[in-house]
Amino acid sequence: MIDYDLHIHTEYCGHAQGMTVAAILERAETLGLSSIAITDHIFSHDDHAIIQRIREDAAAYGPAVKVYVGAEVDVDYEHTDGRFVTDTFEGLDLVIAGFHYVPTVGNYPRSPQDNTLSAEEFLQHWHDSLFGIVSNPNVDILAHPGRLLAAGVDLEVHFEDAMCIFAEAAALSAQNNIAWEINEMTGCRLAPQWWAQWHRIYETALAEGVKLVYGSDAHTPEAIGMHEYVDMILEKLPKNCLSRPEEIIQL
Repeated sequence: MIDYDLHIHTEYCGHAQGMTVAAILERAETLGLSSIAITDHIFSHDDHAIIQRIREDAAAYGPAVKVYVGAEVDVDYEHTDGRFVTDTFEGLDLVIAGFHYVPTVGNYPRSPQDNTLSAEEFLQHWHDSLFGIVSNPNVDILAHPGRLLAAGVDLEVHFEDAMCIFAEAAALSAQNNIAWEINEMTGCRLAPQWWAQWHRIYETALAEGVKLVYGSDAHTPEAIGMHEYVDMILEKLPKNCLSRPEEIIQL
């Protein structure tokens, strides 16, 4: 039983219908979760105002569950060095690095056919951006490692090369105390034949000393605390390998 959830979005992001802060907290209490992190998107510097609104909503509710108010801060796709869309991180309990868009192109690919870069150019940009992310001391958690990779290239051709990149990125993450997220929504984004391989990314992370944490990436109340896909990953990893929120979040 995983009794926390460190990646939850609200309706303020514009694509999470029904996810009022009150609905989130009510669901978390119903599930008996000990703590949650509400981590809505920051796509631009102006989105910091949303985070303050979430904090006010949570305070007004008065939850029994421990609530961290953070953000999934997006990587700036106009660059290939992993910089973020904002350099202001004050007021955030938790910073999750959101790597969603093809660097220099800016689209969210659903398949390699959506990626207009050559595989070689994409992989170089992905490599450079990833290394920039895990070198940033402001980051607490790397969201859904490899999800953009899975969407952008043919994994049958490039997965083993990517594993070498993950190993180097994991060493940097450990050095900078950046945890990697086992993300429930990733199961919906991967082709089923890759479900049995994805644990290798986390084995590599653990081997380098990276902490692992769970996040649902919930955009609906029902998805909060769900970990069916995550359980499949955990079955192939050492027991008790998940870290606790308090090991990651230092207030």
